[in-house]
Amino acid sequence: MVAYGLAMIGVAAGWFGPIQILLPEQAARLAGEDGKEALLALVTAWGAAVSMVANPLWGALSDRIGSRRLPIFIAGTVVGVAGLLVLAGAGSTPAMVFGWVLVQAGLNGPLAALAAMIGDRVPERQRGTVGALFGVAQIVGVVLGTAVAVAVGQGAPGYIAVAIAVPALAAALLVLHRDVPAAVIEKQRIHWAVLLRPGSQFAWAWLIRFLLNLVNAMVLVYLFYYLSDRVGVDDPAGWVLILTVVNVLFAGVAGFAGGVLSDRWEKRKVFVAAGAVLLAAGTAVMALIPVTSVVIVASVLVGVGWGAYIAVDMAVITQVLPDAESRATMLGVANIAGTLPQLLAPVIAAPIVTALGGYRTLYFVTAAFALAALAVLPRLRALY
Repeated sequence: MVAYGLAMIGVAAGWFGPIQILLPEQAARLAGEDGKEALLALVTAWGAAVSMVANPLWGALSDRIGSRRLPIFIAGTVVGVAGLLVLAGAGSTPAMVFGWVLVQAGLNGPLAALAAMIGDRVPERQRGTVGALFGVAQIVGVVLGTAVAVAVGQGAPGYIAVAIAVPALAAALLVLHRDVPAAVIEKQRIHWAVLLRPGSQFAWAWLIRFLLNLVNAMVLVYLFYYLSDRVGVDDPAGWVLILTVVNVLFAGVAGFAGGVLSDRWEKRKVFVAAGAVLLAAGTAVMALIPVTSVVIVASVLVGVGWGAYIAVDMAVITQVLPDAESRATMLGVANIAGTLPQLLAPVIAAPIVTALGGYRTLYFVTAAFALAALAVLPRLRALY
């Protein structure tokens, strides 16, 4: 479990260190103040588009070679680290896009493998706790990647440090992990196509995951610029780190406690509902009062809300995904709900920030997405 958590922290650090600090700084350096939002949107959109395809492909490959997950984990990590090193030397827009595309294409491999391991190895009655570990490890990775970027420095040093951290944190998993023999994985013959039908329980769970991940992506995508241009702080990188630490602390506590309680109470829906309400409240506060002390309060609300949701996210998805033979493939499809928001967030946010009302409107729209997830929740009738 410790090795599994460390590996997930490494994957998340490789993703969010660049997103939070390194990519925005690099975009501002290459495109200037007038073009930084557009360049960041371009880079993240290309990366997310590739990520949407890469995750189910990695999952399908994992299913194709049986129950073995470790080769997928290793191959994807190698590609992702190569992308980080390309970004370290990127001095042009095409190089920056190419590097981030490699990162997204690669790190979806270990993400797909780790998600499939939950379905392979964890009984349903314990998936709240283990799924919460998965989510908490992701948010710890967010703060680690951000802290590395701030401590080591922006630009090439930051990318190189993250590129070292990703495989270093995965080392324990490579030593300790043993794949589950295919013969002992529970078999439930439900064809994967049934799960994709509109209105199916998988489809509703996918939509809720998509909407709440879109909320999280829209909070993060222009946070650096929101703090510098709207709140007016002198050190936006430092404040991104402060808010990320606040967010992670509260999300981590809420996530792990929520996962344990959801297993003990045998309840999932209440945690999804609480998460959606708190995310809406936090983003509405960011829209209304762009003052540093109040933004910290908003980060607490967003952190607790995100933690409440990630406490049960993997448990919800695996509960409506009973087919063991296509588990990794369908978890890859489910993970599109996490990667597609990365594509859409800058596309939605850029015109709002530049022409349709600015950051106030952006975070009101973000709150509306959280409330939309709450409205969809009653449709998920298979969930207790």
